[in-house]
Amino acid sequence: MDYRDSEEALRASEARLHEAQAVGRMGDWELDRDTGSMSWSPQLFRLFERSSALGTPDLNEALGYYSLESVELTRAAFWAAIDTGNRRELEQTVLLPSGAERYHATTIVPVKDGSGRVCKLYGTTQDITERKLAEQELRRKTYEIEDLYQNAPCGYYSLDANGLIIRINDTQLRWQGYEREEVVGRMHAAELFSPASRALFGQVFRTFKRMGVLHNMDMELLRKDGSILNVLMSSTAIFDAQGNFVASRTVLSDNTDRKQLELERTAHATRLADLSRHMVDVQENERRKFASALHDHTSPNLAALQLTLTNLARALPPAALPGLQPLLDDAQALLLDTTSGIRDICTNLRPATLDYAGLIPAVQDYAQQFRLRTGIEVHLDTADFTMQLPSNVQSLLFRIAQEALTNCAKHARARNIRIHLSNRDTRLVMRIADDGVGFDPHHLGEAGTTSPGIGLITMRERAEFAGGRFSLRSHPQSGTEIKVTFDVGRSGVLRPARRASDFANGTTLPTGTQ
Repeated sequence: MDYRDSEEALRASEARLHEAQAVGRMGDWELDRDTGSMSWSPQLFRLFERSSALGTPDLNEALGYYSLESVELTRAAFWAAIDTGNRRELEQTVLLPSGAERYHATTIVPVKDGSGRVCKLYGTTQDITERKLAEQELRRKTYEIEDLYQNAPCGYYSLDANGLIIRINDTQLRWQGYEREEVVGRMHAAELFSPASRALFGQVFRTFKRMGVLHNMDMELLRKDGSILNVLMSSTAIFDAQGNFVASRTVLSDNTDRKQLELERTAHATRLADLSRHMVDVQENERRKFASALHDHTSPNLAALQLTLTNLARALPPAALPGLQPLLDDAQALLLDTTSGIRDICTNLRPATLDYAGLIPAVQDYAQQFRLRTGIEVHLDTADFTMQLPSNVQSLLFRIAQEALTNCAKHARARNIRIHLSNRDTRLVMRIADDGVGFDPHHLGEAGTTSPGIGLITMRERAEFAGGRFSLRSHPQSGTEIKVTFDVGRSGVLRPARRASDFANGTTLPTGTQ
């Protein structure tokens, strides 16, 4: 009874072993050293797609299932186990009868007889195909990620809390001409930058360790050969669970092309500004010549005509004078009106006072004529103005003032206009304000409105062509103020100021002043 129980327990144990081997896709085998005969477990037949009807193969036939490389590895492992008496483990590539390629892991355990001689080899073989394929896929993805990091079209590096470089990609190393061994664990990030960017980096890094983010900062990388590479730098920080800074992740993009475009755009803007100033100068010269020619050709003739009319009146017989006096008075009045009109035209073209006495007297004379013509009082404040200006700057300011007064007379219905000129160091400011009806700048240029669009556009273009800044402030029933600001160099040349705001929606001028 005990024997039968033992057999039953043994069969149950074998059944559980076979079931476990099936689940684990594992089989076991045994090889007799002297005879070369082998024994296979049932699961091993299934692993090799071998029918049990073919029987257990011998060693040479079993090795026929493996790739050539695996055959050599298996033979070497068998002999090493026999010679040393130690177990061996190896992985093999199997070519199955169905054409499928599988991967096996084999463990070889030597069995010794009473004399200590290895007489048998016992082993297990497990199908590890799924694991090998997963490992291959993981290696492939790891390689792709590493390749992307190392050879991306931008630079990457990471820093520790002290700013020491702990990782850097191949792209940035190529950019700067360093070997990895020269940089990682040896250089601080500040050493990667030019002296100008180095100081900025030191300030920014301290803030970055608290804030944890940095976006698109213009920096200059310093190559090993001393040359400069312009880059845009962005960074994010890694913090531990306690919020302490651990490391940074920084990306650098080559900014050379954008910098070059900026330089070209600046050069183009400078050429355009120079051309615009030249055009204004040419225009002023032509105005001056035309005004001078008009004055020189008409003034003597008008004066002679006045004298002729006076002499004619004196030469007439007393009896004829009463009948002709009205005609003479009309001629005198027409002559005076023509003289006054030509004087106004010459003043508008180019007031002689501007050339001979300067900006302030010219504005005063024009304001007086403007008051006589329109009845609007003009108050000129120059108490804070001490700057000596070249003629082209004086002409520019006079034209803006002239356009502003004309605009006010047409649209503002004002009673008073104030012109304020001031300067501080090289900064020149002219403000012109009225107490008229004002308007909404957001509606400037809309159809059906009566706001002073063309005049304001002209003033703005004059100011910006010369490198100045034009701003406007107005509100219905609250009057209008314009402000023009220039940076005048010590040599008297206008230097580019910050660009004025563009018209909102392409039509309106910026509101508010600074």
